[in-house]
Amino acid sequence: MTPNNMTPGLQENGNKLAGARAASTICLLAGIWFFVSPWVYGAPLTGNAWNSWIVGALMFIFGCARVARPAYSTGLSWANMVLGIWAFFSPWIYGYVFNSGRFINSLCVGVIVFVLSIAAATMSRRTLVPPARHA
Repeated sequence: MTPNNMTPGLQENGNKLAGARAASTICLLAGIWFFVSPWVYGAPLTGNAWNSWIVGALMFIFGCARVARPAYSTGLSWANMVLGIWAFFSPWIYGYVFNSGRFINSLCVGVIVFVLSIAAATMSRRTLVPPARHA
């Protein structure tokens, strides 16, 4: 079936899933960045580097699963949203607010993942379509 032959409802659903994939791709890229950021900012030996490694790896894994099957893994976007909140608040929790590079990085990654995870989750929501009525 070509896109021109699709019914409007199916085409709209396909566009939403493409949007969810795009948002999830950005989230997984943000996860990769968050994972490598302790090395970039010269803090791989600090105890709080584990936070970036674990949270970044989870963002990446959840993002990959969302890209692969966006219609069936909406819950992972909500989990990624929580990780975005965690990334945002982690400078205060782990006490690295005075390292301005890591501080701003955590805030940016947190906001990006938070917003795009919500967008991906709402775009790929499964809705029940009532059966067609025949006349």
